[in-house]
Amino acid sequence: MKTLGSAHRILIVGALVFCQAAFAHGPVFDCYIESDDLVKCEAGYTDGSSAAGRKIHVQDASNKVLLDGIVGQDNTCTFQPPAGQYSVVFMGGDNHQATIQSSDISR
Repeated sequence: MKTLGSAHRILIVGALVFCQAAFAHGPVFDCYIESDDLVKCEAGYTDGSSAAGRKIHVQDASNKVLLDGIVGQDNTCTFQPPAGQYSVVFMGGDNHQATIQSSDISR
């Protein structure tokens, strides 16, 4: 059996560390319409980290920001939906951004 050289070991360990870091912290974001016709969005990260304090933007079709929101300590943000088509953007930081179209938001 041929043994791996130290360069091969370093490459394998580096690849494993890189892969683990790449998947360790992604955004989780969902919005739905509550019974009082308000939109409630829940935000977080795949590793269970809180999204409290992160921003949410509600934008029209031309990307004009209509509303700004902040994710609360309960990892949610609630707002009155604007008329017409819009999108909700979770600004998760570190290139962790997620967008939901109003057409994908349901009860």
